[in-house]
Amino acid sequence: MSGSTAGTGAAPCRFAHYFAICGLDTETGLEADELAALYQWLEADLRGNEPDSATKGENFDQSPLRRTFKSKILAHYPETVEWNPFDQDAVNMLCMPRGLSFCTQADRREPVFHSFIITREDGSRSYGFVQTFYEEVTSGPVRAAMQTLHHMHQAERAPPSSSSSSSSMDSLASSLEDGGGGGGGGGGGGVDPPPSLAAPCPAPPSGGGGGGGGGYDASRDTLYVTKALCLLAPVPFMTACRRFLAQLLRAVTAPEPPPLPLESYRPGPGELPLADYPLGDAFALLGVENLLQLYTCTLLEMQLLLYSQDYQRLMTVAEGVTSLLFPFQWQHVYVPILPPSLLHFLDAPVPYLMGLQSREGADRSKLELPQEAQPVVPV
Repeated sequence: MSGSTAGTGAAPCRFAHYFAICGLDTETGLEADELAALYQWLEADLRGNEPDSATKGENFDQSPLRRTFKSKILAHYPETVEWNPFDQDAVNMLCMPRGLSFCTQADRREPVFHSFIITREDGSRSYGFVQTFYEEVTSGPVRAAMQTLHHMHQAERAPPSSSSSSSSMDSLASSLEDGGGGGGGGGGGGVDPPPSLAAPCPAPPSGGGGGGGGGYDASRDTLYVTKALCLLAPVPFMTACRRFLAQLLRAVTAPEPPPLPLESYRPGPGELPLADYPLGDAFALLGVENLLQLYTCTLLEMQLLLYSQDYQRLMTVAEGVTSLLFPFQWQHVYVPILPPSLLHFLDAPVPYLMGLQSREGADRSKLELPQEAQPVVPV
C-alpha cells in the first residue's frame, strides 16, 4: 500500500486507447477451447466427481451448443498506441473468459455488460469495458460444422446396439476433419464474408426449433454466436463506456443509426480519484459488515479472493473497496476477473485481490485455496 495521486504519466488525455471486436473467426472456424475444457475438468474434481468423466478435448456427450469454442480478436483500432501496446491475448481472454457460446432462436439471450482490468508490470492499469451480444451465424462452413458435431453428439448418446454406431462415428469424424462441414473453414472453397452485426437472439417462435433442448438442425434452426465490443480506457469511466457501447450496439442493429453523443471529463492530479463504480452497489451486494471486513483485510494487505457468478459484480466490489483506500493505492496483484486458465495465480506467495467466477451449483466449500487466502462472502 502506498500513498499517491493517480496519474498516467505523460500519456495524452484520451477517453479510450483502443476499440476492439472479439468473436468467431470464420476463416479458422470452430476450434475447441482446451482451456475451458481443463477448467471443467478441475471443476468436476472440486465437486467430487471422477475427473475422467469431465471434459477433456472433444466431448461428444455434451451438446455442441453447450460447449465452448475459441474466440479471437477480429479487429482493433488503432493498430498500436506507443505508451500502451495492444495485448491481443489478454484482451481476448478477458473479453470472453469462457470462449464463444452458441444458441438458436429457441434460446433467448440478451446483451450482457462486464468490465475488467489489465495490470502491467509497472503497476499501470488499463480498464476494459465489454458489451457481449449474439449475432446470426451466416458462414456456411461453420453451420455445417455445428450440424456435424450435433450428429456426432446424437450418435454418441444412442444406445450401443451394433458395430454400425462405431462406423457411423468414424464416418462423421472423417467428414469433420476432411472438409465439407469442417470447422476449419479453409477446406471447401472460399470463406463466407464476415457476418453483419445482428440483434440479440429473438424470442422462440411458436412451435419452437430444435435448439431449446440443446439440439441443432441446420434446416430449421437459426444459429447465433457471441460477439464482444470492447473499449480499453486509461481511467474507469464505467458508466460512460457502458452507455457508449449500448448506443453503439443499438446503432449497428437499428435500421437508421441514432446519434452517438460522447462527452468525457478527466480529473486533474489535485482532485479526488475517479470512482465511477457506485459504492452503493458494493454495499448492497456485501452488506456493511462484510464490506468493512473486506476493507480491513485490504488495509492489512492479505490475500483476498472474491467469488461470484457475475463478472460485473466482481468488478463492482473490487473497484469499490480499492476506491475506499484513498489516499492510499493497492500496489499488489490486482485481477478482479481471473480467467480459468490462470487459476495457478492463486498460489502466488504475495498479497493479491482477485475475483473468480463460480459456476451455478458449485460448492464453494470444496474450492482449494492457499492457506493465507481470505475467501470473501460470495457477491
